[in-house]
Amino acid sequence: MSTPTNRITRSNGEERSVFPDALNVIDSSVTFNQGDLLCLLSNKLAKASLEADYASFLGIAPVTVVSGKLQSPYQGTAVDAAQAITAIPGPKYSVEAKMISKTGDAWAPGGAVYGDPADGPEYVSSAGTKQIGVYQGATIASAAAGQTVEVLLGHRYPGDALQGV
Repeated sequence: MSTPTNRITRSNGEERSVFPDALNVIDSSVTFNQGDLLCLLSNKLAKASLEADYASFLGIAPVTVVSGKLQSPYQGTAVDAAQAITAIPGPKYSVEAKMISKTGDAWAPGGAVYGDPADGPEYVSSAGTKQIGVYQGATIASAAAGQTVEVLLGHRYPGDALQGV
């Protein structure tokens, strides 16, 4: 389970998203945290469970959504049941984010970055088959457990090709 975290550290000043209003790709079963990497699976926003899911990678979640609604900032519970369903900002790409590295991975500036759904929706790896971004930090010989790395995130939808970096 991920923790809601604003992982976006830098953008080019332009909010870029395949779905600027993600309301039409969210239903009452959709739950994710701010900072999670999201894909379009079965026409709905979702966290990847397999690396192959990153073929439809959209970007990083800018908000937390619980059961299809924005998390309420005023309730002790996750959402206010009476809260109306409003516009929900979609996943962002062309942003730099601090993601959590897979333990032991080696990183070099400009290297390919892949999602690592086996460890969680906020984890990335320096090895894989579906590139989701480009590494931006200094050389790391072997990432420590929980170490964050700076990644310029793109998107892979539509067409299963990295775009927007």
